[in-house]
Amino acid sequence: MKVRETWPQWEALGAAALFVVLDDPARVRRSMLDGLDVGTLPFAVLVDRERTAYARWGLGRARWWTVWLDPAVMRFYWRAWRTGERLRPGGEDTLQLGGDFIVAADGRVVYARPQQRDDRPPVGELLRAIRDGAS
Repeated sequence: MKVRETWPQWEALGAAALFVVLDDPARVRRSMLDGLDVGTLPFAVLVDRERTAYARWGLGRARWWTVWLDPAVMRFYWRAWRTGERLRPGGEDTLQLGGDFIVAADGRVVYARPQQRDDRPPVGELLRAIRDGAS
């Protein structure tokens, strides 16, 4: 979790983070939060089983072939298998797209990046958006 690893930088900017997931809470603990002390997480995790937040932010679903037939996805899994990397279990809906959004204290959306696939922005880009949005 790159946000957790860089949390001091977020905190220095007065930022807060909220992770929205659609899976059952027990599954989230077994996958995304596996091995973490959830009592010490610096951010909240919201379970949105009905996908209300996803719909509100315009986050759709990918077509299965754009995910599972993508050569980059195959290379990722091949590399992970070959190097013995431990993969976290996938979510209930591997086609649900997420996104990254920065909302300023006054409610303005200062950064919006809906996902195309597993294309998370670099943490530095998010931190820059926080700094820029605060001014």
